[in-house]
Amino acid sequence: AMTDLAGRTIARDEKIVLTLSREMRPGEGRLALFIGESDVTSLSELGQSTISYTPGLAAYSAGENKIVLYFVDTNGNWRTLLDTKFVSSEQTPVRVPVAEAPPASSAEPPRTPAAKTTYGFTPNVAVNIKGQNQILTFPTEGAPQRNPFTDVDTQIGLNFKVSRLGWTLNNKFDLVGVGSRQNAIRFGELQKRAPMFDLSSYLIELSKGRFKLNLGHVSFGSNRHLINGFSSRGLTASIPVGKQTDITLIAANGTSVVGYDNFIGVTRRKHNMFGLGVSRELFKKRPNGLRVEFTVMRGSWLPVANFNQGVVNDAERSLGFGFRVIGSDTGQRLRYEAGFSRSRFFNPADPLLAQGLTVKAVREVWRNGRYAEVSYDILKDLALWKDKKLKLTGTFRHEELAPLYRSIGVSTQADRRQFQFEFSGNLGEMTFAIGNLQDRDNLNNLTSILKTLNRRNNVVIGIPLNTFFTPGKTNKWLPQVSYSLDRTHQFGASLPVNGEFRDPSQVPDQKNDAHSFNAQWVLNNKLTVGYRFTNGFQNNRQPGRELADFSNGVNGITVGYKPFKDLDLDIEAGREAQFSFEQKRRDSTFRIGTRGTWRTAFLKNSTLSAGVSATAAGDSLNQGDSRNLEFDAQWAYRFAIGTKKFKKLDTQFFIRYSNRYGSTINRVFFANNLNKTQAFNMGLTFNVF
Repeated sequence: AMTDLAGRTIARDEKIVLTLSREMRPGEGRLALFIGESDVTSLSELGQSTISYTPGLAAYSAGENKIVLYFVDTNGNWRTLLDTKFVSSEQTPVRVPVAEAPPASSAEPPRTPAAKTTYGFTPNVAVNIKGQNQILTFPTEGAPQRNPFTDVDTQIGLNFKVSRLGWTLNNKFDLVGVGSRQNAIRFGELQKRAPMFDLSSYLIELSKGRFKLNLGHVSFGSNRHLINGFSSRGLTASIPVGKQTDITLIAANGTSVVGYDNFIGVTRRKHNMFGLGVSRELFKKRPNGLRVEFTVMRGSWLPVANFNQGVVNDAERSLGFGFRVIGSDTGQRLRYEAGFSRSRFFNPADPLLAQGLTVKAVREVWRNGRYAEVSYDILKDLALWKDKKLKLTGTFRHEELAPLYRSIGVSTQADRRQFQFEFSGNLGEMTFAIGNLQDRDNLNNLTSILKTLNRRNNVVIGIPLNTFFTPGKTNKWLPQVSYSLDRTHQFGASLPVNGEFRDPSQVPDQKNDAHSFNAQWVLNNKLTVGYRFTNGFQNNRQPGRELADFSNGVNGITVGYKPFKDLDLDIEAGREAQFSFEQKRRDSTFRIGTRGTWRTAFLKNSTLSAGVSATAAGDSLNQGDSRNLEFDAQWAYRFAIGTKKFKKLDTQFFIRYSNRYGSTINRVFFANNLNKTQAFNMGLTFNVF
């Protein structure tokens, strides 16, 4: 009789050994072992009376797994010797005896279990027809070059997926076609040579368990100062080593790439990024309980144009490595993260930038960066008043980048040290936070360079007064309120020696206070009212600039009204004012606007919307003023053919009318500008599949 594995436990990464009751005779046949839907015979070790299997790249699935052992005779007939299930867990491997393999003469009718292969194909085609007719433009010099115009743009998405024996191959391609070459995705790079139908992005992924191999638009890195979320076209591989360690590799282009050219992304020499990452979870049963990461990268840039970035003005390259540690205690009360990086940055000589001048070469040096963040829940679920529980969390952050630190894998600001303390929490529905930040630059204390110091304090609090004092009930006359205070002091430590500073007034010393208050009343299901107030004061304190101060304030009110189920009305009005103490001048701006949206019942899936807004601005010295008036109206319609789960055709159509008027008068320079525009826009979009 055979021993059933049901109820037994097998470690997710350990060996299974199945033992026959007798040895297999030469020429008698062979064994075939299946785990789940995967044939693992070729990955197993065969003995005279045993067959054993050890997981490789992918461990057993957590929980229940099916295991089947077959005997295959010389005629190709299959007979089941073991068909049962086991549960993966953290125990030692077991040895299970199996019934004696039957002779070939007693074989059952042929049974050839084939591994199941699944396919999936999801296409998507979107055709967008857009046009504009600007029938009025004053002055005429401001008219667009293409007027009127009609463009037809296309977006095609292809997603093909194949799964077999636990492996999955996923292919995703996005293509873009445009009706005008100026709208081509590579027009900024290639101008008139830009293709009007081009490859926007693609990703080919081969995966099994935690193993992943990607080709296309990929991303890499989680080190804040070395390489963090770097995205480009290239190759990445994520290789698990056991259950707790992962190795990640990347080879990619130095900047973002679109189009058919440079399909792999790493074909251009000296314009690429290479990286290696190793991460390990030290606690098996608690992900991110303690995780250690090590990263190495090498990258280089050429001063070439990019499709979404003008020009990298200089050739650059960097080499570096870094560590990152994240973790928490078992109750998630203590949480921490820290990182260290060391990078070597170099600017090769560039005659185009030197332009014949004598320029001192940039030294190729190693520099360090570090950061740390620790949070601790000082109080957690402490009952105080009316079943309201208090939570209080303290957070400390530190960050430092040495002078001349630079890594092309991430954007950073070198020569800076920062400390931050913060306390945040909540009492029931009330939330609050208070923080302090200090930072400085010129870490080498060079006397000829200005050293700037920043001090910032902030307070934030939010209380839903309508429910805070009456749990379970809502007082419509009390609002939900929030308040914030932000106080910043930026100043120079001293007057630099032998620098470009000649006067103490050139050393900054400025304090800024900013207050913000918001309130919102929900009077009923049809009417809501909101009010906002902000006030700021800029105090310049350096010698000779004591009167160069400014104050500003904003008052605004919003009203939302829903008289009917399908009609929404919004009104907004606000006033902004700024006062200059030095010029003794007050600038004021008043805005008012309204918008309505009607989802019509007589034409299903149709929406009408219209809005009008007006702005008036002027100053107390009557040196200038401006007036602006805008009106727009739109009708939009949408319909779909197919079911909710599978729409074969989704169509959206809109037509919009806009009318804008603007007038600006400057009495100091005797300027009077007037502009008017009136235009019709339309759009029609088809989404297939």
